[in-house]
Amino acid sequence: MINIFRKIRKNMLFSKKVSSYLLYAIGEIALVMIGILLALYVNNLNEERKQKNQLNAVLQTIKTDLVADTLLATGIIKFYEENQKNSNKIINREITMDNYKECPQCISLVTIYQPFTIQKKGINLLQNYTNDKGIAKDSLINDITKVYSIFSPVIEKNNDRMEAIVMKNFYEFEKHPWFVDLSQNKISDEMIEYFVLSEDYRTRVASHSMLAVGNHLNATKQYKNNAIELIKQIDSRINEND
Repeated sequence: MINIFRKIRKNMLFSKKVSSYLLYAIGEIALVMIGILLALYVNNLNEERKQKNQLNAVLQTIKTDLVADTLLATGIIKFYEENQKNSNKIINREITMDNYKECPQCISLVTIYQPFTIQKKGINLLQNYTNDKGIAKDSLINDITKVYSIFSPVIEKNNDRMEAIVMKNFYEFEKHPWFVDLSQNKISDEMIEYFVLSEDYRTRVASHSMLAVGNHLNATKQYKNNAIELIKQIDSRINEND
């Protein structure tokens, strides 16, 4: 094809048809430019398709993390709602020396907790993706980033607080003469009197409940609700990109 163009151009020069040669040259340049533009268009399409596939993969990983988080959150919510019911029994003095066997969990309310660890594989991939591609204006990416940036530090801090108060209570219990019996699951009258009648234990239960329900449980519920909404948005975006 190039040789043909060269022969045509050579013949035009020899025949001194300058105007025809100029028209031909312009046409040849136009063809070259069209070829370049088509190549750029195809390349842009391929790059756009590649980016969509990459983003879909990242979003799918985030969705997997969020599904795992919602399942874990469900168990934690159930645990702390039950813990709150039993805590109210102690706070409201509903448990007595006569009926304490009806609430065996009541003696371990302040020495147990369930941490909530958010899965971050997907959000880390998203941060790397946005940094690499320089994507700033995307409503879904902004929503995902906002949820993680708000709830991740809050939940981590709640985990630390819950662990701290649980360990504090545990160390305080070590000072009581009935602690060895407690460690061996042996019930003594002195032990039951402390858990049922003492103001010290009632105060510890109230303090634990404020952190567990007022902070940890509420944050977990809010994160779960936001996670469910993000899952819906991610499914919608992936379907659009397919």
